[in-house]
Amino acid sequence: MRLSNEPKRACIYFLYDKDGIVDDYVICQLLDIKKNVSFLHCVVNGELSDDGRKKVSEIVDELYERENKGNDIGAYKAALEYIGWEKLSKYDELVILNNTCFGPVYPFSEVFDWAAEKDIDFWGLTMDTKSNWLGTTDYLHYNKSEHHLQSYFIVFRRPLLGSDFLTEFFREIPDDTSYITSGCFFEYAFPGYFEERGYKWDVYCKTNDYDYPLLFAPASLLRDFRMPLFKKRSFFHHYTDVLNHSGGEATAELIGYLENETDYDMKMVWKSVLRTGSLSDIVRCSQLERVLSSRAIVKEYKPDYKVGVVYHAYYPDLFDESLDYLSNFPKGTKMLITTNTDEKKCLLSEKLAEKKVNAEIKVIENRGRDVSSLLVGAADFINDFDLICFAHDKKSTQIKPGGVGRSWQYKLNQNMFATDVYVQNVIGVFEEEPCLGIAFPSPPNHSFYPYNLGNGWLSNYHNTKKLLDKFGVNVKTNEHTLCVAPMGTCFWFRPEALKKLFGGYSGNGWSFSDFPREPNRYDQTLLHAIERAYAYFAQDAGYYPVYLYNSEYAPIEFTNLEFSKTGSTDMRMWVDRLAMTAISYSKNEEQGARMNDDSVVTAPYNQITNYGVKQSLLHLAYALRCKYPRFWAFMLPIRRLGQKILRIKTK
Repeated sequence: MRLSNEPKRACIYFLYDKDGIVDDYVICQLLDIKKNVSFLHCVVNGELSDDGRKKVSEIVDELYERENKGNDIGAYKAALEYIGWEKLSKYDELVILNNTCFGPVYPFSEVFDWAAEKDIDFWGLTMDTKSNWLGTTDYLHYNKSEHHLQSYFIVFRRPLLGSDFLTEFFREIPDDTSYITSGCFFEYAFPGYFEERGYKWDVYCKTNDYDYPLLFAPASLLRDFRMPLFKKRSFFHHYTDVLNHSGGEATAELIGYLENETDYDMKMVWKSVLRTGSLSDIVRCSQLERVLSSRAIVKEYKPDYKVGVVYHAYYPDLFDESLDYLSNFPKGTKMLITTNTDEKKCLLSEKLAEKKVNAEIKVIENRGRDVSSLLVGAADFINDFDLICFAHDKKSTQIKPGGVGRSWQYKLNQNMFATDVYVQNVIGVFEEEPCLGIAFPSPPNHSFYPYNLGNGWLSNYHNTKKLLDKFGVNVKTNEHTLCVAPMGTCFWFRPEALKKLFGGYSGNGWSFSDFPREPNRYDQTLLHAIERAYAYFAQDAGYYPVYLYNSEYAPIEFTNLEFSKTGSTDMRMWVDRLAMTAISYSKNEEQGARMNDDSVVTAPYNQITNYGVKQSLLHLAYALRCKYPRFWAFMLPIRRLGQKILRIKTK
């Protein structure tokens, strides 16, 4: 039916938050939908915090908190019974929506105005393709339609609203359903189950280019249809599914559109996402990388933006190189350099004078390395600044050959402060992005680092989690997915983002006695836990991290990643084999393989197999070393035997 000029409309708003917190975006949704309805009911699965309950109660006409069961359909069904069908049948329309989306970017009134011209019985905002979750067609409300209206926003009209058919439809659904069965029994019924029984419908955003356009083409919906909502899951969807359906561009494009083409407050988005999402998912979905020019200033910053530098200098033979990089900061930048002896302090003073770099030098205890340099030595220094750059010299003396560790240092330096222009662009990014709290280079991806570091945790997940728990850092972490951390402990940060960490265990700061004495272990110490915890402290404070790339270094990064990508082992074997053939190292040429350039190279099956076995065993060895260090040490005789058999050279 087509509506009258001023329809009488009711709304059931479903709200769920694991902590009972009501985010600011929810309040904005309630305030906007309130303008379009005569009666607003909010049903909550679980309990709201006192503050959340107060904020919601001031807006809605009725608040109903219930047991957390049945997902969204369980809540809708309970709310319908709580309100009563007799009362609802007096309205022209019933809106059901929930808090799984952000928005409205554009007023809800626009979609209601669109629908008012339609001769329909129910409608929604977007459609998606059904999935065969249950492996059968024998389930409640099954219909032959391949698509379904998404249930985060559906509107029923009279005469469907108030009909025995709609009442029976909801009555048949079980009170307690799983995520999958709630989708199949309820959401998948729209529109097919109703359409097959003669009811008419429509959808606000008509697009056939994507499965799940709300998740994989949100910017297009905003731009082409003035779609009022966008999915929260866009910021923390599991990335396997992201790449199964797209190239990963959806959320980055969404963020760009929201920031550049709308006035929607992104602070509300980040506040909610960072509180509820996993950082490993957030950095991937949101593409939290920044490639910044080292030649052209593109991110201007205000002169009154206060920037400080903390640098820990330990190796005298690296002092010249370190100070060359520090000279890239704008004149007048206040710097604190820490070192561990008076002799080194004197040498640094001489070199600072030679290079005309102004800095305070502070001698600290040789306990806690770069971590204590920042958390103890610079604890008072950082408070006067909007932004701090923290770095240190690095050799990785335990790694042989030494060039492997030096290349890591090169990567850190190049992506932290390569040129004066790059430094200004980094500062400009922080000023431009108020929710950015910490930025750092990506982990090394050369030599054995990709295998050794793995997902970043190594054997430090549990000591890191213990540290976060001690500080009350309530964020999602998982030892089987990416550890988002400044590996190498060089990073830029807002002091406010790490305020809780600087407070120390007692809240009164750290002391050198909190850290282990030298010599330190190479892994599983407090230092390694803190290194992995920085970004999670920032997340807990409401800030997101980014990986930093200097535009001059980015080609190296991309080449390394391309060469090391999953599935390229066979390709790498052929690259090695061709190189060996070029210097006449090949054997058994009669077993060679014909290549596209008509040259014959040797790739006998047994050598290919040995290459694959060797790489697999190396992966296994690194995993055992990281996960079970004591067992790894116990297995030393067997390891040495295996190295001889497979001709593996140790680093």
